[in-house]
Amino acid sequence: MPTVITILIIAASVLLILVVLVQNSKGGGLDSSFGSANQLGGAAQSTETIEKATWTLAGTVVVLSLASAMMGTGASTNSVETNIKAQEPTPMNVNLPGPLTPKPE
Repeated sequence: MPTVITILIIAASVLLILVVLVQNSKGGGLDSSFGSANQLGGAAQSTETIEKATWTLAGTVVVLSLASAMMGTGASTNSVETNIKAQEPTPMNVNLPGPLTPKPE
């Protein structure tokens, strides 16, 4: 299931990038290149539709990301704790030399 959600997040993100590129920004976006689409539905209608698509896709990415995080929390916590316990260092037995004292002459 997490794989499906990840694929949906990637697809929604790519679509969001494309929709944002098509938007008509202050500097004039790619939306102005599609003159025939604007003439069919009207410039205001096309801009409104693109803006709705942007917010819908952004919301979709947020909801899917939260769902993915919620699903992964329960399973990964136990495995992380297990890995930490497994990686605890074991005490080393090191034979240190005794105190250095000069030899009597």
